[in-house]
Amino acid sequence: MKKFVIGLDLDDCLSDFISAFTKLANAKYGRPALGTEPVDWEWSNFGLTKEEQTAIWDDIKQIPNFWLNLSSEAGFKGCTLYAMDRDHEVYFSTARVNTVGNNARKQSAAWLLEHAGILYPAVIAAYEKGPMALALKYDYFLDDRPKNCIDIHNALPNCKVYLKNSSHNSAFVAPEWLVRVQDFDEFAKIVEGASAD
Repeated sequence: MKKFVIGLDLDDCLSDFISAFTKLANAKYGRPALGTEPVDWEWSNFGLTKEEQTAIWDDIKQIPNFWLNLSSEAGFKGCTLYAMDRDHEVYFSTARVNTVGNNARKQSAAWLLEHAGILYPAVIAAYEKGPMALALKYDYFLDDRPKNCIDIHNALPNCKVYLKNSSHNSAFVAPEWLVRVQDFDEFAKIVEGASAD
């Protein structure tokens, strides 16, 4: 069995950040309607000004252990991630902000323990994912943000980069090297298949 170095984004690949943000926005401003999904990275269909979005982020920073309390993303099974982490070298990259309580890295690690049973997940909190990929020599990478996928590809062209389908990246025209997947489980099956070859 081949072993790979894998990079995984957390929010909206493994955990459901969009629903949590939407609930906070709806409670604070009455918009958007619950269940609304962003059509782009700027959340332009939410009817929120930049100042209102900033205010929601300020609220998030004051919620104790906000990241620990996110739900799982659809198409994510903890047992599948547990097996991937057991069989490969997996890094969880995130650009999460710190909130009241444990820092974002520790909250993320606790979330992965709770949702996938991973005792010591390799969580790295960083805004620039390209240099991280180059340093760690990823073989595979999954993210929902096209910019991050492009940064990884530019830093490490041999890495197989996957874009997790989401409402906010549906209009993005993916270059030939970037493969779209429906969810984490589809990505995991691809890695498992390559590992068995």
